[in-house]
Amino acid sequence: MKSFKLRLLTVSLLGVVAFSGCTAYEQAVVANALVGTGGYNDSYYYNGYNYGSNRDSDYRNGIEDGCNSKQGTYRKNTYQYNYNQSYRNGWNSGYNQCRSSQNNNNYYSQGYSDGCWSKQHPGTRKNSYQYNHDQSYRNGWNNGYSACRYR
Repeated sequence: MKSFKLRLLTVSLLGVVAFSGCTAYEQAVVANALVGTGGYNDSYYYNGYNYGSNRDSDYRNGIEDGCNSKQGTYRKNTYQYNYNQSYRNGWNSGYNQCRSSQNNNNYYSQGYSDGCWSKQHPGTRKNSYQYNHDQSYRNGWNNGYSACRYR
């Protein structure tokens, strides 16, 4: 009898969550909590940076707005920023982690220079970490290597 009541309660709560308009993230958190399978691990990546797992939609929107603001297109939902802690934390993280568009150009220039040097000299000059994690540097390196000639 006790097992039946627990199952009935679990099914009832899942039904309420499914029909309440919750986001997929919130539904998964509740479902995992009821079943006991741990957290909802969906690491959130934006602009090449991992902001971690268990990020709700407000946090993700904040990241995108903060990142766009850092890159020159100022965006901030002032109401959300003032009254929604998740959005505010996301906005601050996005703003602090994203590179400005000016810095992206510097990574491209550095990559181009390293790629060109690698083509013209024996050996390779490449920042492997930057090449693997930054598209701007990688594009610059590949273009520099393709464009330059042997000496």
